[in-house]
Amino acid sequence: MNENDNETETVTIDLTRTLLRDGPKFLSHKAVVMGDIAFLRPTITAMLFCVIYIVVGIFLMSLATYQLMVLSKYDFAIFLGGFGIAICTFGISLIQPFLSRVSFDRKTGVFNNHKDRDVKLKNIISLQINNKVIQRKHALNYACYELNLLTEHGRRINILNHNDQQQLLQDAELLGSFLGVEVNDCRREIVL
Repeated sequence: MNENDNETETVTIDLTRTLLRDGPKFLSHKAVVMGDIAFLRPTITAMLFCVIYIVVGIFLMSLATYQLMVLSKYDFAIFLGGFGIAICTFGISLIQPFLSRVSFDRKTGVFNNHKDRDVKLKNIISLQINNKVIQRKHALNYACYELNLLTEHGRRINILNHNDQQQLLQDAELLGSFLGVEVNDCRREIVL
């Protein structure tokens, strides 16, 4: 056995770097604690935004059916139907991330976000808040915030991402209290 086998390598992780490149410009979720479970609940505004696309798509498909069956306008019906299917599919793809439930369960002792590998709650050492600027080519830039969890094994997993700073701070404190871990505020001053 040589001397290098007992040495451990120290890895520095840049905690100020954001995990996600993009983020919504609206409040998408709120943290809720009910007994032994804490979870993220999508806001009504976020759900309505997605449902509007689905409803418009269904309306256009219905209008296409009417054009085809009653008025026998095949070309227009195909155009409306295709456009309706595209809009409805877009709405369904938008709503799917809101329906997957991110949860912290004390009974099972597991954090589950349905994307990453499950994390045992006892391995979560802290929560972290980051901020970033979302830059758009043809629109105004806006601030966005991330709430991440950090594990004792060096993993960093995104929990929440939106631009409502006050709600994110409240959710971070609520989840930090639920988990019994500190919340590290890594926000830095940003210029829009």
